[in-house]
Amino acid sequence: MPEIKFTLDFATGELTLHVKGVVGPTCDDVAKLAKELLGEPGQERNTAEHYQRLHVHPQAHSKIGR
Repeated sequence: MPEIKFTLDFATGELTLHVKGVVGPTCDDVAKLAKELLGEPGQERNTAEHYQRLHVHPQAHSKIGR
């Protein structure tokens, strides 16, 4: 299940955002929305999950004999 975790360091004011459970480039869409709501981060880092790709298996169906 997709999850967005926010952590705020009250001493420094630093906000950390972690998007979890979203694979591949879709994560960028979620992060973009968060940036629009919260502003640009001081630094940005992609997790290993960001570099994963969805596995799509195309299927072909024959209509011969119909």
